[in-house]
Amino acid sequence: MSNTTTYSSDGSKTTRPIKDAPYSIQAAWKHADSTGVAIIRVRSKRLRYEHTFGKTFMGTHSGRVSVYVPIETPKKAFLFKKNTNKLSWFKNLFKFNKSTMQIFEVPKEDVDLEEIYHTIQKAEKTIKVSNANNPFINSIRK
Repeated sequence: MSNTTTYSSDGSKTTRPIKDAPYSIQAAWKHADSTGVAIIRVRSKRLRYEHTFGKTFMGTHSGRVSVYVPIETPKKAFLFKKNTNKLSWFKNLFKFNKSTMQIFEVPKEDVDLEEIYHTIQKAEKTIKVSNANNPFINSIRK
């Protein structure tokens, strides 16, 4: 049995819908979505303090919390939804969801909301610099 609960917009076989999450988690989801965050992961034990830049996401890691933001020109596809039209998969992903925020994984116990908001705030500083003119983020916000 997993020690974490994973939320997504509508739920799936492996996730629960965000509407079933506690209000505090839903509020953190909405705040993260408004800043361009796609994934939040809260670990049970392991601590990380770094910024990472991958093929799809830029990550901000602070303590037990990791926040991931889509990069402007991803070199790898998101795997949240599959679409047979390879040219439009990226924009269609967010047309289905109408949200940047996709996944929120939290431990079943001991969720530190202050640590989550603090990490989102750190990520916001990086987002503002790297996504200021990100046409993708700007297009889904219209």
